[in-house]
Amino acid sequence: MVKQILGIMAGVVMVAAPILAAEAHKTPTAPKEYIDIKNPFKADKDVIARAEEIYMKKCKKCHGEKGDGKGSGAKDLEIKPVAFTKGYLSKRPPGQLFWITENGSKNTDMEAMGPGSEMNLSKDDIWKLVTYIYEKFGK
Repeated sequence: MVKQILGIMAGVVMVAAPILAAEAHKTPTAPKEYIDIKNPFKADKDVIARAEEIYMKKCKKCHGEKGDGKGSGAKDLEIKPVAFTKGYLSKRPPGQLFWITENGSKNTDMEAMGPGSEMNLSKDDIWKLVTYIYEKFGK
């Protein structure tokens, strides 16, 4: 009887674990004050050049050169990086992407990149990165 109960419990865990993992990594929603922020940068040559440098050094490994979430570091991650598709970006205001980049994404390998974090990007550099992502992958 004990073996049957343990078998049933193991089955429940095996079925529930992927469902719970999927729930745990939904894209977090930024606070309203971030959602409403307007990007202070335009996609000019200097902004794109700086942001591309940051993206290639800090984002490409997981998100991929094409922003498809298939970078070389993505294969070993349990929760795969977001693909910056036109559809994904069209449903998210720039302030949302800024907030996730600054603060990280809970229960994923996407760590905070903002001031005071290990990566320590300035707010301006994060906005430039957001500009680059929308310009390069969102059209």
